[in-house]
Amino acid sequence: MKRILSSGVILLALAGCQTHPSGTNSLTHILRLECIKGNEPGLQSRIGALESNNSKYDFALVAGHAVPDERPCVVKDFSGRQSKVSLIHIADGYKNGEDTDWAIIRFKKIRTPNLVRYALDPFVIDRPLNEFQVRFAEAMSLPENTQDCKLTTLDFPNNNKRFSHDCRAIPGQSGSPLTTLVDGKHKLVGLHIGHLWMLDSPVTRRPDRKGYINVFTPEMVADIKEVIAKNSD
Repeated sequence: MKRILSSGVILLALAGCQTHPSGTNSLTHILRLECIKGNEPGLQSRIGALESNNSKYDFALVAGHAVPDERPCVVKDFSGRQSKVSLIHIADGYKNGEDTDWAIIRFKKIRTPNLVRYALDPFVIDRPLNEFQVRFAEAMSLPENTQDCKLTTLDFPNNNKRFSHDCRAIPGQSGSPLTTLVDGKHKLVGLHIGHLWMLDSPVTRRPDRKGYINVFTPEMVADIKEVIAKNSD
Protein backbone atom coordinates (compact mmCIF):
# COMPACT_ATOMS: atom_id res chain seq x y z
CA MET A 1 0.00 0.00 0.00
CA LYS A 2 1.32 3.46 -0.88
CA ARG A 3 0.15 6.73 0.62
CA ILE A 4 0.37 10.35 -0.39
CA LEU A 5 -0.77 13.10 1.98
CA SER A 6 -1.59 16.46 0.39
CA SER A 7 -3.99 19.28 1.24
CA GLY A 8 -5.84 17.27 3.84
CA VAL A 9 -6.35 14.34 1.47
CA ILE A 10 -4.86 10.89 1.85
CA LEU A 11 -4.67 9.03 -1.45
CA LEU A 12 -4.66 5.29 -0.99
CA ALA A 13 -3.46 3.36 -4.05
CA LEU A 14 -4.12 -0.28 -3.32
CA ALA A 15 -2.96 -3.51 -4.95
CA GLY A 16 -2.83 -7.13 -3.85
CA CYS A 17 -5.79 -9.38 -3.19
CA GLN A 18 -7.12 -12.78 -4.16
CA THR A 19 -9.99 -13.26 -6.56
CA HIS A 20 -12.26 -16.10 -7.62
CA PRO A 21 -12.99 -17.29 -11.15
CA SER A 22 -16.36 -16.51 -12.58
CA GLY A 23 -17.17 -19.71 -14.38
CA THR A 24 -19.66 -17.90 -16.61
CA ASN A 25 -19.75 -17.13 -20.31
CA SER A 26 -20.55 -13.47 -19.86
CA LEU A 27 -18.38 -10.62 -21.10
CA THR A 28 -14.86 -10.44 -19.70
CA HIS A 29 -14.03 -6.82 -18.91
CA ILE A 30 -11.01 -7.54 -16.73
CA LEU A 31 -7.83 -9.57 -16.88
CA ARG A 32 -5.51 -10.24 -13.95
CA LEU A 33 -1.93 -9.03 -13.73
CA GLU A 34 0.41 -10.91 -11.38
CA CYS A 35 4.03 -9.93 -10.73
CA ILE A 36 6.62 -11.68 -8.57
CA LYS A 37 10.28 -11.17 -7.70
CA GLY A 38 12.24 -13.90 -6.00
CA ASN A 39 10.73 -14.73 -2.64
CA GLU A 40 8.93 -11.40 -2.31
CA PRO A 41 5.13 -11.40 -2.10
CA GLY A 42 3.48 -11.12 -5.48
CA LEU A 43 1.67 -8.02 -6.67
CA GLN A 44 -1.80 -8.51 -8.11
CA SER A 45 -3.97 -5.99 -9.91
CA ARG A 46 -6.58 -5.79 -12.67
CA ILE A 47 -6.23 -4.54 -16.22
CA GLY A 48 -8.39 -3.60 -19.18
CA ALA A 49 -7.35 -4.69 -22.68
CA LEU A 50 -7.23 -2.08 -25.44
CA GLU A 51 -8.17 -2.29 -29.08
CA SER A 52 -5.29 -2.51 -31.55
CA ASN A 53 -4.70 -3.94 -35.00
CA ASN A 54 -1.87 -6.13 -33.76
CA SER A 55 -2.47 -9.83 -34.41
CA LYS A 56 0.40 -10.97 -32.18
CA TYR A 57 0.12 -8.84 -29.04
CA ASP A 58 -2.46 -7.40 -26.73
CA PHE A 59 -1.90 -4.09 -24.96
CA ALA A 60 -3.56 -3.21 -21.70
CA LEU A 61 -3.93 -0.26 -19.36
CA VAL A 62 -2.97 -0.74 -15.73
CA ALA A 63 -2.49 1.42 -12.64
CA GLY A 64 1.15 2.51 -12.55
CA HIS A 65 1.54 1.85 -8.82
CA ALA A 66 0.44 -1.76 -9.34
CA VAL A 67 3.24 -2.77 -11.69
CA PRO A 68 7.02 -2.67 -11.20
CA ASP A 69 9.39 -2.21 -14.13
CA GLU A 70 11.90 -4.97 -13.24
CA ARG A 71 9.83 -7.95 -12.18
CA PRO A 72 8.50 -10.94 -14.14
CA CYS A 73 4.77 -10.47 -14.71
CA VAL A 74 2.06 -12.54 -16.33
CA VAL A 75 -1.46 -11.77 -17.49
CA LYS A 76 -4.16 -14.31 -16.67
CA ASP A 77 -7.75 -14.61 -17.70
CA PHE A 78 -10.35 -16.16 -15.43
CA SER A 79 -10.15 -19.54 -17.15
CA GLY A 80 -6.51 -20.22 -16.31
CA ARG A 81 -4.92 -19.04 -19.57
CA GLN A 82 -1.88 -16.84 -19.10
CA SER A 83 0.65 -14.86 -21.10
CA LYS A 84 4.02 -13.43 -20.13
CA VAL A 85 4.32 -9.65 -20.09
CA SER A 86 7.00 -8.60 -22.57
CA LEU A 87 6.79 -4.81 -22.15
CA ILE A 88 5.99 -2.42 -19.31
CA HIS A 89 5.82 1.29 -20.12
CA ILE A 90 5.25 3.58 -17.15
CA ALA A 91 3.64 6.93 -17.95
CA ASP A 92 6.02 9.86 -18.34
CA GLY A 93 6.16 11.90 -15.15
CA TYR A 94 4.61 9.03 -13.18
CA LYS A 95 3.42 9.89 -9.67
CA ASN A 96 1.63 7.46 -7.42
CA GLY A 97 -2.02 8.40 -7.00
CA GLU A 98 -1.89 11.27 -9.49
CA ASP A 99 -3.12 11.70 -13.08
CA THR A 100 0.04 10.01 -14.36
CA ASP A 101 -0.56 6.88 -12.27
CA TRP A 102 -0.94 4.55 -15.25
CA ALA A 103 1.14 2.22 -17.40
CA ILE A 104 0.82 0.20 -20.60
CA ILE A 105 1.80 -3.45 -20.77
CA ARG A 106 2.20 -5.75 -23.76
CA PHE A 107 1.70 -9.49 -23.81
CA LYS A 108 1.06 -12.29 -26.29
CA LYS A 109 -2.58 -12.25 -27.35
CA ILE A 110 -4.84 -14.24 -25.07
CA ARG A 111 -7.60 -15.80 -27.14
CA THR A 112 -10.21 -15.31 -24.47
CA PRO A 113 -13.80 -15.70 -25.68
CA ASN A 114 -15.98 -12.64 -25.09
CA LEU A 115 -13.05 -10.42 -24.05
CA VAL A 116 -13.98 -6.74 -24.24
CA ARG A 117 -11.20 -4.64 -25.74
CA TYR A 118 -11.75 -0.94 -25.23
CA ALA A 119 -11.48 1.52 -28.09
CA LEU A 120 -8.80 4.19 -27.86
CA ASP A 121 -11.36 6.97 -27.59
CA PRO A 122 -11.31 9.49 -24.73
CA PHE A 123 -14.25 9.66 -22.35
CA VAL A 124 -16.48 12.50 -23.56
CA ILE A 125 -18.29 14.38 -20.81
CA ASP A 126 -21.27 15.71 -22.73
CA ARG A 127 -23.79 15.82 -19.88
CA PRO A 128 -23.82 15.99 -16.07
CA LEU A 129 -21.75 13.22 -14.56
CA ASN A 130 -24.63 11.86 -12.50
CA GLU A 131 -26.47 11.05 -15.72
CA PHE A 132 -23.85 8.48 -16.75
CA GLN A 133 -24.51 4.88 -15.77
CA VAL A 134 -21.03 3.66 -14.94
CA ARG A 135 -20.19 0.00 -14.53
CA PHE A 136 -17.52 -1.60 -12.38
CA ALA A 137 -16.59 -5.13 -11.31
CA GLU A 138 -18.16 -6.53 -8.16
CA ALA A 139 -16.05 -6.33 -5.01
CA MET A 140 -14.84 -9.91 -5.50
CA SER A 141 -13.28 -8.64 -8.76
CA LEU A 142 -15.01 -11.09 -11.04
CA PRO A 143 -14.42 -10.43 -14.76
CA GLU A 144 -17.80 -8.84 -15.52
CA ASN A 145 -18.61 -5.18 -14.96
CA THR A 146 -21.95 -5.71 -13.24
CA GLN A 147 -21.85 -3.08 -10.49
CA ASP A 148 -23.77 0.15 -11.16
CA CYS A 149 -22.07 3.34 -9.99
CA LYS A 150 -22.25 7.11 -10.21
CA LEU A 151 -19.50 9.62 -10.93
CA THR A 152 -18.93 12.93 -9.19
CA THR A 153 -16.18 15.52 -9.06
CA LEU A 154 -14.50 16.74 -5.90
CA ASP A 155 -13.05 20.24 -6.11
CA PHE A 156 -10.20 20.91 -3.70
CA PRO A 157 -8.16 24.12 -3.25
CA ASN A 158 -5.56 25.14 -5.86
CA ASN A 159 -7.69 23.79 -8.74
CA ASN A 160 -7.13 20.22 -7.58
CA LYS A 161 -10.07 18.30 -9.05
CA ARG A 162 -10.72 14.58 -8.67
CA PHE A 163 -13.17 12.33 -10.45
CA SER A 164 -14.68 10.09 -7.80
CA HIS A 165 -17.10 7.17 -7.85
CA ASP A 166 -19.36 5.43 -5.38
CA CYS A 167 -18.54 1.86 -6.45
CA ARG A 168 -17.58 -0.75 -3.89
CA ALA A 169 -13.89 -1.49 -4.35
CA ILE A 170 -11.37 -3.53 -2.40
CA PRO A 171 -7.54 -3.82 -2.42
CA GLY A 172 -6.35 -5.47 -5.61
CA GLN A 173 -8.81 -3.72 -7.90
CA SER A 174 -6.41 -0.94 -8.79
CA GLY A 175 -6.38 -0.63 -12.57
CA SER A 176 -9.88 -2.07 -13.00
CA PRO A 177 -11.76 -0.30 -15.78
CA LEU A 178 -14.88 1.75 -15.17
CA THR A 179 -17.07 1.64 -18.25
CA THR A 180 -20.28 2.95 -19.71
CA LEU A 181 -22.50 1.91 -22.60
CA VAL A 182 -22.59 4.23 -25.62
CA ASP A 183 -24.76 3.12 -28.53
CA GLY A 184 -24.62 -0.44 -27.23
CA LYS A 185 -20.82 -0.54 -27.01
CA HIS A 186 -18.79 -0.70 -23.83
CA LYS A 187 -16.64 2.43 -23.58
CA LEU A 188 -13.79 3.05 -21.18
CA VAL A 189 -14.39 5.88 -18.72
CA GLY A 190 -11.22 5.51 -16.67
CA LEU A 191 -9.35 3.20 -14.33
CA HIS A 192 -9.76 2.80 -10.59
CA ILE A 193 -6.72 4.11 -8.71
CA GLY A 194 -7.62 3.91 -5.04
CA HIS A 195 -9.55 5.82 -2.39
CA LEU A 196 -9.56 9.36 -1.13
CA TRP A 197 -9.65 9.63 2.64
CA MET A 198 -10.65 13.24 3.20
CA LEU A 199 -10.27 15.07 6.49
CA ASP A 200 -12.51 17.83 5.12
CA SER A 201 -14.65 16.72 2.19
CA PRO A 202 -15.56 19.58 -0.20
CA VAL A 203 -19.04 18.02 -0.39
CA THR A 204 -19.89 17.02 3.18
CA ARG A 205 -17.43 19.29 5.05
CA ARG A 206 -16.52 16.36 7.27
CA PRO A 207 -14.25 13.29 7.07
CA ASP A 208 -15.24 11.09 4.14
CA ARG A 209 -14.03 8.30 1.85
CA LYS A 210 -14.49 8.07 -1.92
CA GLY A 211 -13.11 5.89 -4.67
CA TYR A 212 -11.39 7.83 -7.43
CA ILE A 213 -10.33 7.25 -11.01
CA ASN A 214 -8.03 8.53 -13.68
CA VAL A 215 -10.32 9.50 -16.53
CA PHE A 216 -9.44 8.37 -20.06
CA THR A 217 -8.46 11.81 -21.35
CA PRO A 218 -7.38 12.88 -24.88
CA GLU A 219 -3.83 13.38 -23.57
CA MET A 220 -3.71 9.86 -22.12
CA VAL A 221 -5.13 8.39 -25.34
CA ALA A 222 -2.51 10.18 -27.44
CA ASP A 223 0.30 8.90 -25.20
CA ILE A 224 -1.06 5.35 -25.30
CA LYS A 225 -1.35 5.37 -29.10
CA GLU A 226 2.27 6.49 -29.33
CA VAL A 227 3.43 3.70 -27.01
CA ILE A 228 1.50 1.07 -28.97
CA ALA A 229 2.80 2.34 -32.31
CA LYS A 230 6.41 2.15 -31.09
CA ASN A 231 6.07 -1.34 -29.64
CA SER A 232 3.92 -3.25 -32.11
CA ASP A 233 6.68 -5.33 -33.68
